[in-house]
Amino acid sequence: MVKKGDSKGVLHAEDAEDPIFFGEYEHSVDSQRRIAIPSSWRSKGSPSRFVLLRGHDSIHLIPLRSFRRDVYEKMRKVTFADKEASRALAKLASQAQECECDGQGRISVPQRLMETAGIGDQAVLVGALNSAQIWSAKRWKEVRDAESNDLDVIRRISEGGQI
Repeated sequence: MVKKGDSKGVLHAEDAEDPIFFGEYEHSVDSQRRIAIPSSWRSKGSPSRFVLLRGHDSIHLIPLRSFRRDVYEKMRKVTFADKEASRALAKLASQAQECECDGQGRISVPQRLMETAGIGDQAVLVGALNSAQIWSAKRWKEVRDAESNDLDVIRRISEGGQI
């Protein structure tokens, strides 16, 4: 069950504090690689903590609580005897970053993640329901404007199929 949030762009589940991320926000990146997180995406009354992960073309912004439950708990079951999985986890974790919003609601993004995502002095924050993504303005425009089968992908997800 979901109830409407106080702010535009986010809903909060009644049985949890996990936000649902909506919307698209363009922000400048300052000289210290800080990006403002929309207020509707931040926790109310407690520090907003996230994990930044390298994506295919963007940076994933996942609430710390969700990351621990949905990613970490599954990944910690990987055995060290599985060479490929062990290396993949090392690569993922070596570039991951935990961050907390400062008093102005900004996070600092590591240079390596910025470079991988092609982000310069402008970034677009995009809601992706259970997380958010940080894109370069140019790459996001290309993805957003491209012909795609998004509704077919959503249908496969809702039917329990693999993407």
